[in-house]
Amino acid sequence: MSPSGEVSVVSDREARIAKRLASWEVELKPGGMVVLSTDVNVTEGKETLVGYAKAMLRTWYQRLTKSRKVDEELSEMVRRKGLETGWSIGNLFRGRYLSPKSGQVFNEKSFAVDVRGVDFEFVREAGKALGRRFGQESVLLVDHSNGKTFLTSTA
Repeated sequence: MSPSGEVSVVSDREARIAKRLASWEVELKPGGMVVLSTDVNVTEGKETLVGYAKAMLRTWYQRLTKSRKVDEELSEMVRRKGLETGWSIGNLFRGRYLSPKSGQVFNEKSFAVDVRGVDFEFVREAGKALGRRFGQESVLLVDHSNGKTFLTSTA
């Protein structure tokens, strides 16, 4: 019924065409995945008791706010570049990482941000930005277009 109160009759053919037009599908670029930790590691300076306490508090805070921080960072990047994309945030597993700088092995909880509909260069840039925001020395990147995996510095 229209606002004026008129009723229009739609034929079966018109209904099928409208239904076909209403259901659509767009192929997206494969994008990639960023894997990182909320645990503050070698970038924080945990050598002293005060430094260790600060790192533990920051880790706890980052675990509580990780989704919001990722959304803020990626939303800003997407707006700035004028892209249309989406991302998923999920917990992965407890991972081990050997820092080439310090020689330490870190045992940390990791999480992943899977970004679709963008080139891998956007994923690389996002990974570095997220790594810096979460106080990470490096992040793991997975290119969904070819299956290659990279460990990259956040510097």
